[in-house]
Order: sequence, then structure tokens, then C-alpha cells
Amino acid sequence: MYHRDGRYFELSWRQIYFYFLLSLILDALGNGLSVATNLGSAPWTAGAANLAHVTGAPISLYLAATTVLVAIANIFLAKKFVFKRFLGNIIFGLLFSFLAGFFNTIFVQLGVRTVSLWLRIPLDLFGVAVVGIAISIYQRVNFILHPIDDMTNILRFSYFRGSAPKAQISNFIFAIGISLACWAYSGSIVSINIGTAVSFFLQGQIIAWSDNLVFPHLVHGNMDLTHKDIPVQNKD
Repeated sequence: MYHRDGRYFELSWRQIYFYFLLSLILDALGNGLSVATNLGSAPWTAGAANLAHVTGAPISLYLAATTVLVAIANIFLAKKFVFKRFLGNIIFGLLFSFLAGFFNTIFVQLGVRTVSLWLRIPLDLFGVAVVGIAISIYQRVNFILHPIDDMTNILRFSYFRGSAPKAQISNFIFAIGISLACWAYSGSIVSINIGTAVSFFLQGQIIAWSDNLVFPHLVHGNMDLTHKDIPVQNKD
């Protein structure tokens, strides 16, 4: 949904596809970059990275498993089952898992992990910021969402009176627990560093800022509806 001249309109299919694909790519790129720097990534991505580190399995596998488990949890948080929403969570999560793994591999091959610390820190923080911007865009487009970010939306508007920071921190607590459990088991930890702290405490604020600064004409619509079911009032 977007606003113009004080009126609200549904996005056209062309607009939906543009914003959705842009935000999906940005989300995967930001996560892939932050994992490649090994200076801290978003807590859920860090949890998957630590599970991959402990077991030797690809990070994409754990990102995909997280997709399914969180999508199921969202049904209980939302207190309703909407099949299209659930299916959208799964589709988005699987697409993201593949792309994030792809970008991570590319950045590692480019040598991001071995560059000087003074350069890796801003790269890591840039990746975290890009993730927040991406989340803001596709939450407002509300075509299909990653289940983790759909959870943030549910918490934000159903439990925390619209507060993105409170919703995001609550979302991240369990993810941090996964990484800590891996550390307790193996004695080592990866992808937990300055970027994780910034993500934990500031990503919700980055989302809130992005709502107002990045494509500010986009606004949050009804989370239970899909654009396919709503007639478009205006096409640009």
C-alpha cells in the first residue's frame, strides 16, 4: 500500500514485484556480507551460522529449517492460520536461504574475511544496515514476508503498540540463545560480534527510520490480506 496526496492506494503488480525483489536481494546481500566478515550478523543468521559451524552442514540448511519452524510459531502468535500467509513465509524463507548462502560464498571468495579489521567493521555494519532497510521495504509492501520478519510485524502491531525496536529485540532473544547453546556445546562461536550487538539493539530503530526515509510513500497495510485479493485502486 502507498499514499499520495493524502490518499491511499494498493500497489500495482509491477510495483509489488519491483519492491519485493529489490528488498529480497538486499536482505540476502546484507546477511551474506555480515556473515562473510565474521564480525557479527543479525541474530537469527548468526544462530544458523553457529549451527553450521558446529555440524559442518551448509548454513542454507539451517536458514531453511528456521524458516519452517518460525512460520509455524507465527500461527500461534497471530492466533489464526492463514494459508497464503504461511505459504508466503515458506517461499520467502527458502528464496532468502538460497540467496544469502550464495552471497556469503561470493563474499568469502572475494576475500572479505581476510581484509583488514578497519575495513571489515564498516562492511559488517553496512550489511546490518542493509538488512534493516530491506526488512522495512518488504514489511510495508506486505506481499510475502520472511517468517522471522513476519514475526516482528505480528509482535510490533499485536503486542507492542507499533514499536519496531521492542518487537525486534523480543524476536532476537531466542536467536541469541541458539548461538549461546552452540558455544556451550563446542566452546567456540562465530558471527557473534559488534554487528550482532548493533543488530540486536538498533535494527528495530533502523527499520523505523527506513519506514520514514526509504520509499516513504510505502505504508503498512493489512497483514492478513494479500494484494492478489484486493483490487488495485490506482496504477502508476
